[in-house]
Amino acid sequence: MYSKSIRILIGVVFIVCVVGGAMAFQSTYAKITINQSHTNPPKYPENENGKTYGSAEEATSVEMLSDLIHKGSVDGIAGYVLKKDYLEELGRDVPLYDVDGKTIIGSFHISGAKNMNFYPKNKNGKTYGSATDATSPETVPELISAIGVDRTQGYLLKKDINGEQPKSPEEAIAIQNSRSPGGRDIPLYDVDGETVIGVFHVGEK
Repeated sequence: MYSKSIRILIGVVFIVCVVGGAMAFQSTYAKITINQSHTNPPKYPENENGKTYGSAEEATSVEMLSDLIHKGSVDGIAGYVLKKDYLEELGRDVPLYDVDGKTIIGSFHISGAKNMNFYPKNKNGKTYGSATDATSPETVPELISAIGVDRTQGYLLKKDINGEQPKSPEEAIAIQNSRSPGGRDIPLYDVDGETVIGVFHVGEK
């Protein structure tokens, strides 16, 4: 009877640990999202109609995309697609505009189902950018932009945020017991994912 009660208790602790980990995971991403509101967007030039234009590679989030996004050229004239067309989820051909955003000079095929999963890669082949642009946990970049405890802007390794995941009830208990009630500090990296430039705090102080 006691053995059965202990097994039930272990099972409950395991569930609490897993659910708690998921909540902490979401809370951390929410905290990162709030911190990113201080990030300065790229300074795109503006056309005569007051619309910004430039390359999608300069942006790390939807909010930082220019109004007109460069996508090739026609007869030596730079071509741009509208931001709303660029973010299309269904693949189709969209107008390719002159820099004025009004004169159509050709067309461009949007592959669709992109929804900003265009994260750039660093010199080590690691994707980096904002977690808020991911359409699912699987599409979160390997290096997630964040602001450290001393307001230093850098990146977190996704595996550091996720932390160790329990594979058994026994591991769940061990992880639960080892967690500090005040949270934990993880390294804040440069975009290379190797150079530590600060600290980011996960959890409550």
